[in-house]
Amino acid sequence: MVLQKLLKDVNEIIAAQGNYDQLSDDQIYQPSIQVDRRNVYFILHESVANKIQKSLVVYEDQAAIGDFEAREKCPDADKVLIVGDLNENNWQALAKRFAWIKPTSRHGYKYTFGLGDRLGIASNAHLRLFKGRGIMPVLAQQSIRELLLMNRTNTDVLLDAGWSVFEEGYTDGWAADGDHVKNPYEVDYAVKAGCSMITLDCTEKIHNEVADLDDQALDAQYQALDTDLTARFDKTYLDQTFQINEASQVHFSKRDLEQSVLIFYGAVRYATYIYHKFVVPYQLDFEISMDETIVPTTPANHYFFANELNREHITPETLAPKFYGEFQKAIDYLGDVKRFEREYKIHEAIAEHFGYKLSIHSGSDKLSVYEIIGRISKQHGWHVKTAGTNWLEALRVVAKVEPKLMVELYQFAYDNLDDVASFYTFNAQTDGKAPLPTTINVDNVMSLLSDDDGRQVLHTMYGSIMNAQHSYQYVYRDRIFDILETHQAQYDRYLNLHIAEHLDLLQGIETSKAAVQAKYES
Repeated sequence: MVLQKLLKDVNEIIAAQGNYDQLSDDQIYQPSIQVDRRNVYFILHESVANKIQKSLVVYEDQAAIGDFEAREKCPDADKVLIVGDLNENNWQALAKRFAWIKPTSRHGYKYTFGLGDRLGIASNAHLRLFKGRGIMPVLAQQSIRELLLMNRTNTDVLLDAGWSVFEEGYTDGWAADGDHVKNPYEVDYAVKAGCSMITLDCTEKIHNEVADLDDQALDAQYQALDTDLTARFDKTYLDQTFQINEASQVHFSKRDLEQSVLIFYGAVRYATYIYHKFVVPYQLDFEISMDETIVPTTPANHYFFANELNREHITPETLAPKFYGEFQKAIDYLGDVKRFEREYKIHEAIAEHFGYKLSIHSGSDKLSVYEIIGRISKQHGWHVKTAGTNWLEALRVVAKVEPKLMVELYQFAYDNLDDVASFYTFNAQTDGKAPLPTTINVDNVMSLLSDDDGRQVLHTMYGSIMNAQHSYQYVYRDRIFDILETHQAQYDRYLNLHIAEHLDLLQGIETSKAAVQAKYES
């Protein structure tokens, strides 16, 4: 590192007064440049073995610069220039100076979009796409399961995203989601790591078995509750019709009421507990997931859940029902699109009535319903969660650059699919539905990424692929990262094309799946 050259660069940046097009050093990543009076901060990109090695450069008053950890330093009168690593300490030091690099609440943002970068190298590309879109990105969004499968921590996820925010000079705000946290330990972990929001997964408090009860068994279980509780529920809901807006109403039959109470009231009580223990004290942005059920959320279920929260003076930022149809991983929506639209209108009306936005989980690739969501929720806003298909775009790079490795990855994923059978609901099975590995070769391996069943096999097996070991060494992980780091520009391009399809439909820029695919896949 030639520090004197960097001092010259700093003086050139100060003299440029914000116009950096003519800087002589092309290793300075221009979007990252920040100047505060005569203090200068930026990310340096150095090419090493066809990969970009990144460093933080800070030029600051001698009295203040001690916050940073330096690999190298050079005094310059009352200033000091340092070169440091992109580590947690240096990010925290930057956050003291630039508050916008820290995650914040989604409150006040009409449209928000979860990206869930599992590999930690997608956020730069995403931020370039989101600039000017009017949509707040939730860059850090990982469940505990995803963290464990990738051997990452919430801190890792936040830092990967946070450094990208600084590097891209993204000042419009971003969020970090402690995704699908289920118990106080997991919530506390997400909060203490710095997440600005949590998605409370109520799986353990939702009683799915009730959905299978006949009327007699259902009524017996309901009547076993305390009479003061059932009396309140009966008075509030039984045979009542609630007019939500001019076009939508919700009616409670006896079965509607009893199912809503027995399936969901425990989750309402649990959400209330988490709200007071964590959301209020830590000023968190609160999302509640009530979608971990075996049947779709009915309008009565949704209204009951929201009304009981309202009774506790709780308004989440977003709430995720289980919508009609199937939202399986990595493929388009499965179901009657017209029925989805009819029911989505009622769910949207309930959300608007109680003052929160709908959240659409497992949103990756659900292109057939995005135009509907965007149109119906245009005035009130929406939150959409995507995640794992960023991994599939990474595999697209592998398939293009090293097709033999991709053939090997598919064989491994196909042979070990039972590893994830308990984690995910998906159609792809090894009974002939998914492409047989014997039919895949270097010439057609890219086709796996456009085949629904092939996509699901590869998508659900990301943890097994990345953690496979032989003789205490990773079999695939290092090779995959090496390819992606060497071909980052190609990965960025695939990421942008993939997410742009989603955003264009949600924003009404395009109105059909065919239109966005023709636009971005040609």
